[in-house]
Amino acid sequence: MYLKDFDLDLPYVIDEENVQSILREQNCNYNEATKLDYESNWKRKRRSFRLQSRCITAMYERLFGKYKTKDCWKILIECVEEITDERIINDSGVCSVPVQFSIDDFVAKSELEKKKTVLQLLMEGIEKLTISNQWDYNLFKEIALQIQELGYINEWTWKKSIKSPNKKYSAKIICNHGVESMDIFISISERDGKQVLLEKVISELPDEFAFVRHLGELKWDSDSEVALINKKGNEKLLVTLK
Repeated sequence: MYLKDFDLDLPYVIDEENVQSILREQNCNYNEATKLDYESNWKRKRRSFRLQSRCITAMYERLFGKYKTKDCWKILIECVEEITDERIINDSGVCSVPVQFSIDDFVAKSELEKKKTVLQLLMEGIEKLTISNQWDYNLFKEIALQIQELGYINEWTWKKSIKSPNKKYSAKIICNHGVESMDIFISISERDGKQVLLEKVISELPDEFAFVRHLGELKWDSDSEVALINKKGNEKLLVTLK
């Protein structure tokens, strides 16, 4: 089995006061009340945290590649206000480990501070797992150092550049995965490598399930026009050299 996935989660914490209020108002059982409380008061918060942390966990995955393990393919860091159970749980290859965290403090941070916090949380959980599983922690730490050296900027080129019909230009897709959005650019350069155009064509939610659908094909329509076509082939975003 190969470890290759990393993620952070904000597990649901039952708010007894809210649940009791729902029980009185909705005339339902306790389980139904907790579900209603989750949908109303926690689901959006959990989703938002996952989106804002994904730029760094995705960057870590991309730089990490894979690591052969006995029984773990994904590390899930459970970010909780208070650790009540230190156990590491392996559920079908997903290794969950708790780390202490305040969502209120996180929300108040700047974008860079959020990125640094996410990496710190990730490495805290990884360190616990490397001790438990006798993995080489230095291999994991090296990826964290690379992220720091890159200024926490998760920017990468999608596929290879393509040449224009007249061979004068080349075009490529640059993806910038940030805390609040995934920005996709079309970049056009001359033969000597000088960039002559950089245009943002998409700003999407910072999650693979949201933005990957846009990445179908990059194609020159003429010597001066290049288009990004989505996976379904029914949408085209065109940029033109002036």
